[in-house]
Amino acid sequence: MLDAFFKGGGGGFRGAKCKTLLKLSIPRIKLLRNRRELQLRRMRRDIAKLLEAGQEATARIRVEHIIREENMMAAQEILELFCSSASSSPSACPSSRRKRNAL
Repeated sequence: MLDAFFKGGGGGFRGAKCKTLLKLSIPRIKLLRNRRELQLRRMRRDIAKLLEAGQEATARIRVEHIIREENMMAAQEILELFCSSASSSPSACPSSRRKRNAL
């Protein structure tokens, strides 16, 4: 998986490739988050129906699942912020590498 960041045969780190992959990951994360939001809305409606029907035990299990999904969404948001800051920050590239690229 990390082979994409390195040149074949033990070469150095490929910053441009890393930056490109980080930028491409941001829309993917947003798409996943939108899907989860839709799923959570459906699940909340289902929980309301279960509570109206008096099935509290089943509703509690579904609430635990919603909490887990909300935690995953928070983690994806943090990952998206990291990707956007790493792809836009020149400090993501080591200073020795920046000096070599400037020459």
